[in-house]
Amino acid sequence: MFGMRYLTLALAALALAVIPDGVTAQNRPQGKPQHRFTVGGKAFTIPVPQGYCLPSGATVALAEKFASLDTMNLTHANLDRCGTFGEDYVHIKSPRTSQPVTMPRAQFLALIARELQTTAGQQLIDDAIENVGRDVAKGTNNEIQLDNAVPRFTGQDDMCAYMALVSDVVAAQGTIKIRGVICMTVVSGEFMNVNAYAIEGRGITEAQLKDRVRTIALSIAGT
Repeated sequence: MFGMRYLTLALAALALAVIPDGVTAQNRPQGKPQHRFTVGGKAFTIPVPQGYCLPSGATVALAEKFASLDTMNLTHANLDRCGTFGEDYVHIKSPRTSQPVTMPRAQFLALIARELQTTAGQQLIDDAIENVGRDVAKGTNNEIQLDNAVPRFTGQDDMCAYMALVSDVVAAQGTIKIRGVICMTVVSGEFMNVNAYAIEGRGITEAQLKDRVRTIALSIAGT
């Protein structure tokens, strides 16, 4: 069950699908910047993907607020489609209690993929989603709730073990359905999640989200 403690750490970014009333996205493209972050004391960089922006203006505080709702992970990158917030976005996360992965990535991903498909693995993921829902509701005074989250394993390659999920995000403005794909990976011996989400009905497919998280995971470099 070594890998199972990593499987419960990837499902807490959904609350960002709802933009509070009165907030307008202010992020705009600024060339091709490099975003820097640290995991387990190691420094990493990632080029900000074309068409995506880091938070700016009013969205900085919002991004920090919603990242704090994830009690299991640290959020190292919050990338929104430029000019939007919480509609089409990517997070890079790692466990708050990070530990190095001492086995090769291929071996680790095979372990993760195998455990994702077990009954015990599915139960732990279900429990994690329930805990995430409680954290989001508590952290927003029940103003935002997650409902009907359905995750499933969608394969493994040389870079990621993948989960996909669909969930309802319920808020005062109404209910929004969001689709997500999660890449669990190892870079320079550190476990990370690259999570891509988009509101249903905006024309973004699961296959596109899967390609997006893989491309971004491949672009993460240790420094």
